[in-house]
Amino acid sequence: MFGYVRPNKSELLVKEYEQYKAVYCQLCRVLGRDYGFFARFFLSYDCTFYALLALSATGEKVSPCRERCACNPLKRCRYLEGEGEAYDKAAALTMLLAYYKAEDDIQDDSPIKTVGKRLLRPYLRRKARWARVRYPYLAKCAESFMESQRAAEEAGLSLDPCAEPTAKLLGDVFEDIAGENKGQAAALKQLGYFLGRWVYLMDAADDLPQDLRTGAFNPFIDRLDFWGKSQLSPDERKKADNFCNEALNRTAARMLPALNLLELQSFGPIIENVIKKGLPELQREILFLHIKEKPRRELKNL
Repeated sequence: MFGYVRPNKSELLVKEYEQYKAVYCQLCRVLGRDYGFFARFFLSYDCTFYALLALSATGEKVSPCRERCACNPLKRCRYLEGEGEAYDKAAALTMLLAYYKAEDDIQDDSPIKTVGKRLLRPYLRRKARWARVRYPYLAKCAESFMESQRAAEEAGLSLDPCAEPTAKLLGDVFEDIAGENKGQAAALKQLGYFLGRWVYLMDAADDLPQDLRTGAFNPFIDRLDFWGKSQLSPDERKKADNFCNEALNRTAARMLPALNLLELQSFGPIIENVIKKGLPELQREILFLHIKEKPRRELKNL
């Protein structure tokens, strides 16, 4: 996905941060075990959050262990192993989204810009096929997401229709976490829906300056009447930042009722940190501090 769903490290207790790292590292291990060493490079904040939520909402038992890091054998890492499918599903979702995202980029960008992704395409296709065999429902959600997203952007639709596919994707995959627990399903679906909408809006806001330069589609361009502009004046940039921030705040506020309804059996403080503190902090960094997160937003300091 996009890598925006991250915790605010400074607001986590040391114990909570260690737990987050342990889940992150365990998902890395599962990716390597199920999809090969290079699958580890597609590890993201977003699917780590999915794993945390699945572990917490289902009450899946975890057991700590400490082993050497597969990427850095000189380092010993703490892992939280799970007894159910939370990590397996998170790993499958990681590979499915990596494949469909690469396909989307290949169609949208020039052949020169996508040489690396074209070379990776056969590898990602094989891994996505294996993920599809293991979890056909997740594969169906991911495929529907990419088809709907491409259709919405090709049609040049407005902000809400363009955000709908990502919202529906996370709504559906979060609802799937609940299994037979129908009481939790509704809350998980609503949380996922508005988190997915937030992620799409954040990505569009983050990409706005670049999309203006390249002429790529961005729903904020039409909404702010910036057609024909290749760059923004300071006043226009401020207007864009404030508008995007208001849209994101309205969406983030809709997550809180669903979050409060969830029966989180573990990692609750970490999940609340991500929603209540991590997302707002990322908004502030990108929209007002103008820190470009994309090239460095994963957990390089873990």
